[in-house]
Amino acid sequence: MTEEQIMEKLTEILVDEFEVEPEEVTPDANFFTDLDLDSLDAIDLIVGMDKALKISLKAEDAQKIRTAGEFVQLIMSRI
Repeated sequence: MTEEQIMEKLTEILVDEFEVEPEEVTPDANFFTDLDLDSLDAIDLIVGMDKALKISLKAEDAQKIRTAGEFVQLIMSRI
């Protein structure tokens, strides 16, 4: 799986589940300040990505992630 594919899946989940506009999802987009997510949303996002990509991320991972790009890099390190 490529970074682009992960970013596409991340964008899809953010749009479908959190009503984020697709053009707002960039590698530098901060989940909390730019995309208006809260800590519970971050957990839901991790669960959604877990299911979509069939990987295993931990809730603690949400504490480290601030941007979409960081999330993509974290996933790349786990697959």
